[in-house]
Amino acid sequence: MSACYMLENCVRAPTAFGAPSHGDVLAQVLLYAPNVVGYFRLGLLVAGVGVACVSSNFELCWWLFFVNFILDGVDGALARRLNQTSSFGAFLDVIVDNASRGVLWTWAVPGPFGVLPPLMEMLTFVCTHKASGAQWRTGFFANAPWWVQMVMKNGFKTPPGIVAVIGLMGCPLWVWALKHLPNTVYSSLWVGAVTVAGRLLAFSVELWVLKRYMAMLLKEDSR
Repeated sequence: MSACYMLENCVRAPTAFGAPSHGDVLAQVLLYAPNVVGYFRLGLLVAGVGVACVSSNFELCWWLFFVNFILDGVDGALARRLNQTSSFGAFLDVIVDNASRGVLWTWAVPGPFGVLPPLMEMLTFVCTHKASGAQWRTGFFANAPWWVQMVMKNGFKTPPGIVAVIGLMGCPLWVWALKHLPNTVYSSLWVGAVTVAGRLLAFSVELWVLKRYMAMLLKEDSR
């Protein structure tokens, strides 16, 4: 019997004395397997920054961020597999994602240009969740253009969606590697071509989100 299976049944099972208390439920949510992965990812972020600042071992730092980004897909899969979705977990996932990518962008690109990508990501998160809440993937994009729907369809499980996710995760890592790991496979041109293309695709979706949300606000004001 796997640890995840035991955790799932532990969370779902009522106590012998009736329904679990609020504190018990809160503790269970905090220990959901996807949330534990989120804590580990946060630790990888802190470790990556620490390694780069203290030892300047940029290759190790790259791998810490790479594993961090790979685990971004693991927590979502665990949440669906174990039925352990939570508002806290969704928030934690977004915070770790944006913090990790934001650190790399601002680290690698000086000035306001390094702030733009994480700012766009956070604005997109705010707009979609403000408009559609937890159902943002379906509600907000219901009447989107075909190319936006192709990216978002089936939780990014389409060729355009996969390319966009690779761009979101990989482009800041590649740009960072250009500065700290030049002339290596980590900063190779073919990696850059794929990740930049994906990030531009994601950027086009972000622009559409902002445009649609502003149109929604103006429509409300005109009533």
